[in-house]
Amino acid sequence: MEYKEKIMEEFMRQFIQKDCKDIKVDNIAENLGISKRTLYEIFPSKDEMIKQTLYYYQTENQNKLLAIRNEEENPLIQILKTCFAIIDNANQISVARLFNLKKQYPEIACELIGMHAQFMKDVMLTSYKNAQNEGFIFPEVEPEFLLALLVSGEKDPRQRTFSFMGKEFDIMRLFAAHLFTIIRGVATLKGVEVCDKYYYTVLKDKIER
Repeated sequence: MEYKEKIMEEFMRQFIQKDCKDIKVDNIAENLGISKRTLYEIFPSKDEMIKQTLYYYQTENQNKLLAIRNEEENPLIQILKTCFAIIDNANQISVARLFNLKKQYPEIACELIGMHAQFMKDVMLTSYKNAQNEGFIFPEVEPEFLLALLVSGEKDPRQRTFSFMGKEFDIMRLFAAHLFTIIRGVATLKGVEVCDKYYYTVLKDKIER
């Protein structure tokens, strides 16, 4: 493995555990057994290391989502699989970590968010329009409207739990139910059959107790 890959891997290992401002270049170099000078020959600054590393891993996640879409012929299943893959990816890094990234490195965070939003728009809109064309989703429902519904949940899955009426609920369970309900709600009878089959074969354990 090249030094650049090792540095990015070590940065992400630490980023999962602590904020960017608390990640020290000296510590990364020490953990990898290289000099700080060698690290700076690869990344001229800590900011550049953060930017390139987060871009790299976001691109990797996007490629995985593309692979999910490409390996599944049914566009409605593409939408379901993509949504739940996003949940799994989001669960790797805490809300607080990303919130602090926006505060500490606003330009990097803004570019990453924009990059992700554009990618998801392109990927999801393609699958959505194909699902409409194949009769799985009502033709009257605007693609952009569905995307707005899918991201309209107030709670982030990385928050772990949500308290309501004196009871704690697992956020992953609530978010999964939110997404599935919306997708099934805009589906035709043909689409509902696909959704229900996917529910009982894949999602049942994620949503039910």
